Amino acid sequence: MNLSSNDDLLMVRAAELYYNDGYNQSQVADRLMLSRWQVGRLLEKARETGLVEIRIHHPASRRRDLESALRNKFGDVHPIVVDTQATQAATLNLAARVAANHVAELRPAPSLIGLSWGRSVSAIANALPNNVFHKPVIVQLNGSALSVELTVDAASIIATVAKRSVQPTTLLLPAPAIAGSQGLVDHFFADPHVQKTIELGEKADLAIYSLGALTPNSVLAQSGSISTHEQITLKQRGCVGDILGHYIDNKGAIVDLTLEARTISINLESLRDCDRALAIAIGSEKSEVTFGALHAGLCRTLITESAIAKRVLEMGNE
Repeated sequence: MNLSSNDDLLMVRAAELYYNDGYNQSQVADRLMLSRWQVGRLLEKARETGLVEIRIHHPASRRRDLESALRNKFGDVHPIVVDTQATQAATLNLAARVAANHVAELRPAPSLIGLSWGRSVSAIANALPNNVFHKPVIVQLNGSALSVELTVDAASIIATVAKRSVQPTTLLLPAPAIAGSQGLVDHFFADPHVQKTIELGEKADLAIYSLGALTPNSVLAQSGSISTHEQITLKQRGCVGDILGHYIDNKGAIVDLTLEARTISINLESLRDCDRALAIAIGSEKSEVTFGALHAGLCRTLITESAIAKRVLEMGNE
């Protein structure tokens, strides 16, 4: 079964809702915005092709066992775990499709959407279906990197989501992710547009962002937003990665208050208050920051892979 086929992914989702989650065909039809006849055909095809036996067999099928274990360990979180694929690119592609599917199914549909930037968020944006949001306000959650590929910068990602929406309104954040000084931060926050964008971002009813590892390959490191010396110092202080430019330890606490004062972003407390704070973590190097985010309640929905989920479940027991 070819994962690149939208029909295959739709068939998997219908089968999961019907067989795993206990929805009836009418409820599945409403959730997927299909007719009952279409749902019936998808379920029939799932049985005919061998997709559905006792359990669902498909790379896009979620790891319910790991999801349940994560909920038991961390409580108020909705984990969505896909199997780690042969390559990281393949894993990200699968996770982005599942994340986009989850976002498209949200009811009521979000109207104020906050987006970060980077490779993972870009992948989700590109996987969204057309007309996914109706009259949304789409805002940038944190400042931009100094230099990144056009496929991962905030403007490109927000433009992609806007193209897949009906009558969108967009607000960019014209500021760096990490400023050179506290004085520059004060200067940016004095701008009414920056203030408005941050305030709206902190009220978003859907926030989509990636968890960043503290590695030389991270976008913030590659773009020069933080120096090599700062990376070394952060590591020495127990930093495991960043969330929207906020560098945290494995408990979710801010590591460097001086660096934090130079960060231009919505605050972390607003993520704790957002019922649809959706974080994505792909790549084994993000296991520690994923643990920190879950421990501190900095995401309500986690999109991740089985390799990270297994490692996170081991942490705290060592």
